[in-house]
Amino acid sequence: MPELPLSSADLHAVLAPLDSARPLPARAYWDEDVFAFDQAEIFGRSWLCVGREDELSRPGEWLLAPLTPAGVLVVRGADLELRAFHNVCRHRAATLVDGACGRLDHLECPYHGWTYELSGALRAAPHAPPGFDRGAHGLLRARAGVLFGFLFVTLDPGAPALESALGGAPPWLSRPELRSLRRGRRVEYEVAANWKLCVENFQESHHFPRVHPGLERLTPCDDAVSWDMGGKGGAGGPWLGGIMALAPGAETVSTSAARGARPLVVPEAERRRVRDAMLFPGLLTSLQPDYLLTYRLTPRAPDRTLVVADTYFHPAAFVPGFAPGDVFAFWDAVNREDRAICERQQRGIRAPGYAPSAYAMVEDGVHAFDGMVARRYLSALGAREA
Repeated sequence: MPELPLSSADLHAVLAPLDSARPLPARAYWDEDVFAFDQAEIFGRSWLCVGREDELSRPGEWLLAPLTPAGVLVVRGADLELRAFHNVCRHRAATLVDGACGRLDHLECPYHGWTYELSGALRAAPHAPPGFDRGAHGLLRARAGVLFGFLFVTLDPGAPALESALGGAPPWLSRPELRSLRRGRRVEYEVAANWKLCVENFQESHHFPRVHPGLERLTPCDDAVSWDMGGKGGAGGPWLGGIMALAPGAETVSTSAARGARPLVVPEAERRRVRDAMLFPGLLTSLQPDYLLTYRLTPRAPDRTLVVADTYFHPAAFVPGFAPGDVFAFWDAVNREDRAICERQQRGIRAPGYAPSAYAMVEDGVHAFDGMVARRYLSALGAREA
């Protein structure tokens, strides 16, 4: 287990009631050892979202998830089963595929031609020694599963089953109709900030008036309510969320604030609400009246985070003339604003003598997320001291 250069006193201070709690120590956002722990003990032991099930609807379709330096390959087998493999040949460790996704009928190493079935079984091993057991040298497996139409992978063979590990999900994500949504666009970008700063930013809205005046006009921060779906301080599960009301006259969140002909993706009674949910550690979702936003965060370095942002619509929206540019333009602007403010934080957090002071009383969502992180850190310290 990586060394964790944080004190138990500092971490217990995070778990105090909101009005007396102290945020995570500054080095939690820039220290290399803390980052190594985050990679190994948080992301390495969690179920991580890698996309949507409909991205792999046909046999042979695959996607490459950036969960390791080589990536994890998720593929739909000829038997229609979903499997996950480390993108590594068992011969000399060359990576098998490049790019983000594709379709093939087998996997072949570009270095020496070792060939694998879609099931991961080794089909051919040119020039292998006599008696070589191909059955013992298939691709290295990871665990994959589907929940609410999302694809998940865990690198931890001992992780709890997907359904139990992700219990307590918000009810709106479990609606069957959301599984049929179609992706309208994917955008990838990097934020020059620690992954925890990116999640904390998602967990509060009182920065809207200064950072996102356009968003504040449509979903005023005074109408936001946090929802700790995991129990007090996130102690009981991996989900946190919030609900915001649309401003009078706004039908949706976009540059036009008008839904136009786009079908609702929520029940009629919920068309005046935006519902956000964070799945620890790195999936952010925002259910709008007529579309779903998802952000998948992958830590790259203590001060660098990859973000994959997807926008999904009702399948009936995809007709001639469908033009969701008002949605895309709006969120392109908001994402730039969030990126800039998180990067501003990252630059400042290493200032000599800087120490976090207190949570604002409207930062209950940030406090709950930091509590999830602090509990992971305290568990590691306890194991080290035992």
